[in-house]
Amino acid sequence: MPELTGRDRIRAAMKRTCADRIPYSLILGPFRARVLGCSPREYYQEGRKLAHSTLIGHEMFQHDSVDVAWDIFLEAEAAGAELEFPDDGVPQIRKHVLSQKAALSALQLPRPESSGRYPLFLEACRAVGSSLRGVAMSGTVTGPWTIAAGLRGTQELIYDTVDDPAFVEELLKFTTEVAQVLGAGVLETGLSLTLGEAASSCSLISPAIYRRFIKPCHQQIVQFCRERKANLSMHICGYIDPLMEDLVDLGIGALSMDSPSSLKRMVEISQKKIVLLGNVATSLFVSGTREEIENSVKECIRTAAPGGAFILSSGCELPYNATIERARFFVEAARNYGRPEWFLAQ
Repeated sequence: MPELTGRDRIRAAMKRTCADRIPYSLILGPFRARVLGCSPREYYQEGRKLAHSTLIGHEMFQHDSVDVAWDIFLEAEAAGAELEFPDDGVPQIRKHVLSQKAALSALQLPRPESSGRYPLFLEACRAVGSSLRGVAMSGTVTGPWTIAAGLRGTQELIYDTVDDPAFVEELLKFTTEVAQVLGAGVLETGLSLTLGEAASSCSLISPAIYRRFIKPCHQQIVQFCRERKANLSMHICGYIDPLMEDLVDLGIGALSMDSPSSLKRMVEISQKKIVLLGNVATSLFVSGTREEIENSVKECIRTAAPGGAFILSSGCELPYNATIERARFFVEAARNYGRPEWFLAQ
């Protein structure tokens, strides 16, 4: 019998079964720069470093699902935002292009193959897609609310929902188109698509803001993908417990959950309607002991693995100062406790 691949394990999870073990993934994020041995500044400006570090990371950790993603301001930059690149941190907005709301009318939709760093990102998607075999692969496009926050400013955008809701709706109409145009570019590389909506959790906004302004945009993007026969996954940072029913209602294929959110509650609400990923705290990859990482892995598996539709993963991006040793602790625990003979006996 041929050896099972990561893609086989992901397919089994999607079919609500389990292969030899549950699949595991890692959201490598800026930790890729650590793996590659370069500065974050270099990593975030060279597409070849994004591709190379993704491939090296997979060689080291052999995760079943690989995601190609850069920073959350990649799409805002392509739409006109000005960024700065610190030597030791993630890119930051230098200037919000919509500090004056009237500037919205002058913004133009980006072109995937020529706007900002996006051509470099697509180059990395193609390089990873052509180099790896037997694993599930996706590329991440930032969601409309997070793009809007990059263009306008997070605090200003939240105030606008009260002071000028019509402007917010017009801005989100534009950023939804941005996400669709750039997401289509990712799909053309042959990778599946993940929508990364970092700023739309209840760690930053209210459920009312999500339901009025953001959920319709997410529904539109789900429909956009369906028309292209593409399944959409989603990742949201932070605390999403008050939004869980709304997210299940979207019709996405999978949801990646951060550690502040309750995996147990989401399992109860979703009833295996969507595949869940998560949600080992990223802080453990920086300062956790082997035992703490193992216990977190065991708890996630115990909570969500029975019945399939689960992929063990870090809750969010691994920070630059995570350690390779701790990532290997995670991998070891995933392989040891992800087997049905362990979690079905719990």
